[in-house]
Amino acid sequence: MKASLLAALALVGSIAGVSATAGVILPNLYASEYCSFRSLGVSEDEAMTAAMDASYVDSGTAVQVTIDGRKVDADVVRALQAANRMCPGM
Repeated sequence: MKASLLAALALVGSIAGVSATAGVILPNLYASEYCSFRSLGVSEDEAMTAAMDASYVDSGTAVQVTIDGRKVDADVVRALQAANRMCPGM
C-alpha cells in the first residue's frame, strides 16, 4: 500500500473523527464530491473536508480492517479507492 494512501486514510479519519463516532462514509458520494472540488482547484485537504461533510452519515458502524499493521475503517478505504478511480491524477 502506498504511503500516500495511508496518509490520506489518517487525514480522512481525523477529519470526521470516524473512529470516535458511529457513522459511515458513503464512498461514491465522497468520491464525487472530492473530484468535483478538486476539478475546481480546491486544495486536497479542503476537498477532503468538503467531501467528508457531504458523504458522512451518522448511522451505521464502520468495519475495521488492518492495512500495514494499522487499523482503519473500511468505509474510509473504499471512499479513497472510489476517489482514485473517479478522478485519477488529482
